[in-house]
Amino acid sequence: MRRALTAMLLFAAGATTLVTHAAQPLRVAIIAGERSSSDALAPLAQGLTNAFGFTIVPVSSADARSSGAGAGYAAVRDADVAIIKGGPGALARGDAALLRDFIHSGKALVLLGATPAAWPTETDFAQNILGAKVGAPFAAGVPLTIINLFAHPIFTGVSRFETDEPVSLYTPLADDAQMIMEGTVGEATAPLAWVRRRAEGRMAHFVFAQPRALADPNYQRMIGQAVLWVAQRPIPGAQAAVQRTFMPDSYPGSIAITLPNGPAVCLDPVRGGINYIWDGDFVDLRPRWITKQGEPPRYFGAIFYLEKEWQPFRAGSPTAPPDFRFRGYTLQKGLPEFHYEIGGRQVHETLSAGRDAQSLLRRFRVGPGKSPLWLNLEPQSKADVIVLGLERDGQLGSFSNSAGGEFTIEIRRKAVVAP
Repeated sequence: MRRALTAMLLFAAGATTLVTHAAQPLRVAIIAGERSSSDALAPLAQGLTNAFGFTIVPVSSADARSSGAGAGYAAVRDADVAIIKGGPGALARGDAALLRDFIHSGKALVLLGATPAAWPTETDFAQNILGAKVGAPFAAGVPLTIINLFAHPIFTGVSRFETDEPVSLYTPLADDAQMIMEGTVGEATAPLAWVRRRAEGRMAHFVFAQPRALADPNYQRMIGQAVLWVAQRPIPGAQAAVQRTFMPDSYPGSIAITLPNGPAVCLDPVRGGINYIWDGDFVDLRPRWITKQGEPPRYFGAIFYLEKEWQPFRAGSPTAPPDFRFRGYTLQKGLPEFHYEIGGRQVHETLSAGRDAQSLLRRFRVGPGKSPLWLNLEPQSKADVIVLGLERDGQLGSFSNSAGGEFTIEIRRKAVVAP
């Protein structure tokens, strides 16, 4: 029986061939769990090689235990990402040390059907790595009736995922765990996939890990894009996610934006500017979907840019009365373009990632008009603000070309210096 799927705020589909050559191919260690062999993960390994061009390093926990201390997991040392099914089980001391060094080195993990019991060498696995505890079968083992995919670049190009296989219930999710897939049976819900931005490396977990899933092209695509996400590599075809909603510390109707391979933004059309920028993914809108009176959406990550000035754009002079009108937005080539009228002049602003995932590029097109535009550039302790095409005087920027034109503002997060 086919199961229904609801895809919410999905990123646009990418090309069917996802191999890129801009960087060295990722070395991905695929680790079969204590009750599996490398052959069990062969369909997934083959699919990832064909679609993404990863260099696959198969590792079997069973092989490691029979090979002697340190022999089986030596290949993990040079991997960029590890995909681990279930858990490694009881390892020889040398192999356990190699895996622990990998996990705590800042490298990335993709976990499939992980169970804390299968990680005896990591006593704090549920809390520090997985971000949840595993319980009884969800809904007494009844197959899922709906699977919701929430907005995340990991789902780029995936329009459906269906399964009749029962799942276990993982709960509660850690505060920093962002659920990206959810299943339902009746009124009951269960997390099916989530991501974490751990200090010791990114992690993604998928509850499904059965043979049928491992051979599913959609599942393989999700796992491959999860590998790219945890390794902080661009995901081909990913586009911006945009939602007008009720954001924390903002007026109702603010707009949450996540840029492909860039930061996330809260733009407030009432206040008339960007309220804040954070280094995480799209907001968790589930609190607002469940009930009209729910909590505001949550964002994941740290804010590194913050504005508070009322109507920072002014026409005529920096102290003139505000005359800012928000006219809506469109998507242009996958990027949001916002339309304003300021002092009678038409202004279009396009947001995109800057030079890296920690920077935002704001491109402005200004229509003709007699009044010069002024912009209050508030001091920032965690970001540098670079302007091009504006005349800058301290914390003020001005655009005086009456024929119209363009200017840009790049906001770059300052490097965090360890104490």
